[in-house]
Amino acid sequence: MLNRQRLGAMLLFAGIILYGIIHIAAVIHIPLVTVWSTRWGLYLEAVSETGGLIGLVVAILLFTVGMVLLLTGLIPGMNMGKTIQEIRERDREFDEQYGSNIRGSYDGQDR
Repeated sequence: MLNRQRLGAMLLFAGIILYGIIHIAAVIHIPLVTVWSTRWGLYLEAVSETGGLIGLVVAILLFTVGMVLLLTGLIPGMNMGKTIQEIRERDREFDEQYGSNIRGSYDGQDR
């Protein structure tokens, strides 16, 4: 089974590729659009005439779902309490191994 990050990356990539294909088709078709009756403009009229409106919506949904899956997979990994606890633990281990007097011996001046 795929984990969330891998699935999110795949959906994000699929959305980008699908959008790219629809975008290229619309840009090639733009010179042939002479009149557009919607308020959305020339680009979306070209997308509509090439039959890419559904694909454009799917591409945006794939991109969005992929980003959500990626971010929800990354945010829990950045637990600040756990990170601070790990820093304190490593600081304690350093003090046990090398002694805490090393920190006080350096006064910050170059000699």
